[in-house]
Amino acid sequence: MKVTEKIRNMKNNKSNEKRVIIEVIVLSGCSQCIPAAEMAYRVASQYNNVDVTLVNVTTPEGELKAKSLGITTVPAIAINGKLTFIGNIQADMIMHDAVRKAM
Repeated sequence: MKVTEKIRNMKNNKSNEKRVIIEVIVLSGCSQCIPAAEMAYRVASQYNNVDVTLVNVTTPEGELKAKSLGITTVPAIAINGKLTFIGNIQADMIMHDAVRKAM
């Protein structure tokens, strides 16, 4: 098999890609949480292997997640279970960099 065929097969085989999970920790009514969630979805839409989950801290699961990550303010973003950002991110490229590092 030629190298170009191997590369083509790797691109077509999504199982080779490491899954990246972006968790956006939010609170209902938080005005800064909406732009953070929108950015996460916008960034994730550019990758085949990135998923976004919204985690509301008012739910039992959300409260547990916030406690386990030491989150005391929202919005907060965890990538693959690691707290990565607190507060609003001003540029998509910052999140792109974090996602690429997690791959």
